[in-house]
Amino acid sequence: MRKRRLYNGILLLLSLLLLWYGVAVLEGREYYYVSWGILIIGLLGFFFRFERSRPEAPLLAMMAALCAAAIVSRIAFFFLPQMKPVAAVVIIAGAAFGAETGFVTGAVAMFVSDFYFMQGSWTPFQMFAMGLVGFFAGLILRPEAERGAGTFRRGRILSALYGFFSVVIVYGGIVELNTLFFTIQDPSAAAVLAVYLQGLPFNLMFGAATAVFLFFLYRPVLARLERIQKKYRLIDKEEKK
Repeated sequence: MRKRRLYNGILLLLSLLLLWYGVAVLEGREYYYVSWGILIIGLLGFFFRFERSRPEAPLLAMMAALCAAAIVSRIAFFFLPQMKPVAAVVIIAGAAFGAETGFVTGAVAMFVSDFYFMQGSWTPFQMFAMGLVGFFAGLILRPEAERGAGTFRRGRILSALYGFFSVVIVYGGIVELNTLFFTIQDPSAAAVLAVYLQGLPFNLMFGAATAVFLFFLYRPVLARLERIQKKYRLIDKEEKK
């Protein structure tokens, strides 16, 4: 577990450095390459984890299904800009299968769905931000999920609170950096405050929608994922050790 935390920390640091390089050096021009870089770094954690546990086809299929569900959940609610369940799906993925899966699900969801909504310099920020939302969900919510069905009701409240604050603070805080870097020529304290205040209503709406989706979906979806885990023995062997 200590080695896994070290690997996760290194991978997150590499993602952050790549994001900084795309902004400071490339000035957002090569956002496709930066997006692919962040995606590959996130996938490295996925591969490190599952190579050691020798995953079987059902587990890989479950991971692919979660990524697809997150993508579809964002595209299907295109007519409601800030009322999408994508963050809720990513958080549930992290709570059910761990931090690495949460990061990969979030990064893949934003990268692929942006082919529908339009790719841009904001894509790496969205990938990294949503990846972190799923990553921390695995660290914070997974212990609750492992305690069994009797704690799902309490976990539902915790997941809703986590969903709201993670979207507003983590996702909103990172994505707004794109606006700050590429629209403010001479950043100052007043300019930074103006950018974040302008985006705050949208982040609050997204956070509130995520909390509502989690409140109603967390318990039944997590219970079904737990049944699938038990039926097909989709258990991380590294965690069992």
